[in-house]
Amino acid sequence: MSKLSFYKKDDVKISYRYYKRSKKTLIFLHGLLSDKDGKKSNFLNNYCKKNKISYLCFDFQGHGRSSGKFTNFGISDWYNDLVNIITYLKIKNFILVGSSMGGWVAIIYALIHPSKVTKLIGIAPAPDFTTKLIWKNFNIHQKNKIKNNKIVKQKVSSDFAYYYSPELFKRSKKYLIKKIKGNFSGETIFLHGGQDKAVPYGYNDSFYFNKKFKNFKNIYIKHADHSLSDKDSLITLSKFI
Repeated sequence: MSKLSFYKKDDVKISYRYYKRSKKTLIFLHGLLSDKDGKKSNFLNNYCKKNKISYLCFDFQGHGRSSGKFTNFGISDWYNDLVNIITYLKIKNFILVGSSMGGWVAIIYALIHPSKVTKLIGIAPAPDFTTKLIWKNFNIHQKNKIKNNKIVKQKVSSDFAYYYSPELFKRSKKYLIKKIKGNFSGETIFLHGGQDKAVPYGYNDSFYFNKKFKNFKNIYIKHADHSLSDKDSLITLSKFI
């Protein structure tokens, strides 16, 4: 395994692993409250190792072993994490793979820096999830808590909960898709699970991405859930790298 490394700038510390194998590089962006060491990341690294592809994975601020408290950040911070680490490691011409929240960050980057991305892959990408998924489904009590600068706890299972803060909404507004100009002509693949309850299949249709992305494919995996970490989903993913 590549040595755990840290990119440091001012009071920011980003934990990453960079496996340099060839000029061809894949960068993986994890989802909300996940990290760089999950099942998809490990699968992608093994795939890249077998195919002599360089591989970068890192923890966004407030996640994994990177600095900061999750409730202090939003998409603008996580987008900047990506920009900064690419610049720091001097990586050029890469495949960008983003899962859920990481898919939103990947979409933004590809539209703003189209010449640097050779291919974009979204794994159940969740652009604008702060407004179109979270805020839209909040009840009045939850919305008032955010307006009063309080954190909303949303339990997902007996041992896992999301903590939504006012900062998440404030610091993501700048990068809502309608505010992002530009197009991406490289190959773009979005994978969606038919059993996804977090980002339902068809969610991304409202963004008309086929207009912003000139070479766009939507892949439907019938029995997969939001994580798309099952064997069939991972095999399908690998076919598009």
